[in-house]
Amino acid sequence: MVWDLSRIDEEQTPEDAEDGPPELLFIHGGHTSKISDFSWNPCEDWVIASVAEDNILQIWQMAENIYHDEDDIPPDESTKVS
Repeated sequence: MVWDLSRIDEEQTPEDAEDGPPELLFIHGGHTSKISDFSWNPCEDWVIASVAEDNILQIWQMAENIYHDEDDIPPDESTKVS
């Protein structure tokens, strides 16, 4: 789980409240065993390595729309209208 503690006590719509508290950003569901360690990548933003008790290592990156507000994300070149 990845949390943004600056979002504690933010207001939510009833629909968003069904997904959990506002400070819960993301739940990685890739491991089938208990996670034993994780580390943030010091060179790549929002890239995390995690290892579980079954010795499976996963390297993953959250989608930008998870940690940025939609208004802050620049449009892709493919979605620009000329």
